[in-house]
Amino acid sequence: MDDTTRRIAARLAPFTNWERTRPDDPRFDLDTVRRLLAELGVGSPPLAVQVGGSKGKGTTAAWIEAFLRAAGVRSGCYASPHVSSIRERVRIDGADVPGDELEAAVEHVLDRRPAGASPTFFEILTAAAAVVFDRRAVGAAVWEVGLGGRLDATTAIDVQASVLTGIELEHTAILGDTVEAIAAEKAWILRPGGIGFVHVGGAAVQPVEAHAARVGCALRRLGRDFDYAAEATPSGLRVTVRGLAAGACTFELGEVPPHEAPAIALAAAAVEHLLGDLPADRTLRRVPLPGRFEVLEFDGEPIVLDGAHTAESSRRVAEEVRRRFPGRRVALLFACARGKRWQDVLRPWVDLVDRAIVTALTDTASEDPVTACGWLEAHGVRARAVPDPVSGLAALSQRGELRVVTGSFYLVGAVRDRLLSR
Repeated sequence: MDDTTRRIAARLAPFTNWERTRPDDPRFDLDTVRRLLAELGVGSPPLAVQVGGSKGKGTTAAWIEAFLRAAGVRSGCYASPHVSSIRERVRIDGADVPGDELEAAVEHVLDRRPAGASPTFFEILTAAAAVVFDRRAVGAAVWEVGLGGRLDATTAIDVQASVLTGIELEHTAILGDTVEAIAAEKAWILRPGGIGFVHVGGAAVQPVEAHAARVGCALRRLGRDFDYAAEATPSGLRVTVRGLAAGACTFELGEVPPHEAPAIALAAAAVEHLLGDLPADRTLRRVPLPGRFEVLEFDGEPIVLDGAHTAESSRRVAEEVRRRFPGRRVALLFACARGKRWQDVLRPWVDLVDRAIVTALTDTASEDPVTACGWLEAHGVRARAVPDPVSGLAALSQRGELRVVTGSFYLVGAVRDRLLSR
């Protein structure tokens, strides 16, 4: 944790932080952030896109940034959660905003908040991002949804396009206990009279299409209205997106996991709509994202950090481990915030893991490590519970195994900070 994160966390401590407290009965609305933005006199740049979904939001947002930068458009991106530094939440042209700039924006929001308003931690940071984007005069902004869609603070901001990634069971206590209910909540990022680029299937399709029809939002579905093909090359990944206004476009990418190909296709389609064309430069690189299949070094050997906390994202990380580290057995460090479907997150690892360490999270409501250990043992995996992430990292010190840390961005952040400070 850097000094900027400590100072802003202390400054915002009096304000509710639903990310950390994991409420059973949260109260969300759009009125507070709308009042904040009106008082501040800020909104969004001339071009803006909102990105929602169960997983892959951050990656899709980062690829949209990459396309905008390649087109020479100054971009701003608001993302969550952060892994090591709160500065990760606000980027300009792919770079984290300087700490003093973000702190000044937060103070400006607090100074100007309407009398009687009690914004949340996330609402204050959303407004602060809008202030930064306004002061930097960015030409296009990418707004990543924090939770859901219907009542997420970013939905109070006008956008010209929406992107909806895959939908699965997550945050069921808040969003609903079926894919249909969750899709109905997330579909609200599809705006009246707007356009949405979506990658949904199964039970999520009908609620998304019904909402789009109800509000008059044009819908372009990946796999139906446009598509992609991906192939490995000696230099990385090549992705061809078909069905764009410009026809088929091929992009040469670096060392990119194949599972990011849908995000690249969605980003290409959304940016083509925003700009009317795609950049001539087809060799793209997205900004590195902390805690998204990030490979660091621990005692001279690799350790993989990924905050995957849904069933599908966990499956993709396990597949990427097999692809990049064929034949390696895994020592897993796992934790899960309360309310997640942790059994589904752990299931893809059962056949890969020799031993697992399960920890509670620090300053965040989490699932019981002992219960998770019992489930792992019942599935043939040696497991032990430890009290905190630092103890968990120490328990991974045994050499000879591939170490993987997953299940929560808060766990990944704590481990990452420890590794980088060694």
